[in-house]
Amino acid sequence: MDLKVDLEWGDEGVIPETIHPDTAFIFEKMGDVIQEMVAPDIGEMVLDIGCGRAIDALALAKRGARAIGLDPSGRMIREAKNHINNSDIHLVRGIGEALPFKKRSLDKIICKGALDHFVDMPKTMADMSQSLKPGGSAIIAIANFESLSCHLGRSWFPVVKMFYRQQDGIHPWIPPADHNYKFDCPMLKQTVACDFDIEKIRGMSLLWTAPYWGKFLSLLPRRVSSVILASLDRIARWLPSLSDVIIVKITPKGA
Repeated sequence: MDLKVDLEWGDEGVIPETIHPDTAFIFEKMGDVIQEMVAPDIGEMVLDIGCGRAIDALALAKRGARAIGLDPSGRMIREAKNHINNSDIHLVRGIGEALPFKKRSLDKIICKGALDHFVDMPKTMADMSQSLKPGGSAIIAIANFESLSCHLGRSWFPVVKMFYRQQDGIHPWIPPADHNYKFDCPMLKQTVACDFDIEKIRGMSLLWTAPYWGKFLSLLPRRVSSVILASLDRIARWLPSLSDVIIVKITPKGA
């Protein structure tokens, strides 16, 4: 497989044009969970790999971390500079397969929704492990393409298309063209296994972007949809293999 790094990748297609309650919930919840799992101490060095607009790096800096955002895309580094607005965050253009940091120099690493864009998983994991200090940890969040939502989408859409003349196109249960890997729970565990021990794994959200689910939630009072989404998220926490997002906290082997 010929995998390449997109050095001018943009995030235009990441957030859909219409934000239904399930999408709003998962974007907000994912950021909150990441911040809780990182829980940086004042002055800790925290790297955000695939930082995009540096939204998470900025949140970490506000909690007292010395935050670094790394991204291979020149476009996203420029967007991040505009977003952080001269905050005390260091931005680095680079790739996860060759982290430009000394060994044992980072306290924490996060990688949210970016790992499936990478080219060399073994090299990425090895570099992350070697860059962490003893006692350090990494938190990875990744979309699960074997979630309940994806299974429903792949099962229902052919039937719906026959009766309602739905057009083929971009669907959330199919990995986008810019993804080099299609992750699920077993693959994520296998990816980190050589270099890391899993300290914690949890799922987040159920039914995100399942066919017509977001539109249905939009018809409900906001309080009702919020209760439904929060309840499904509590179930997903214990069912990562079926959840929409899998979040894992890992520590280097032998640490």
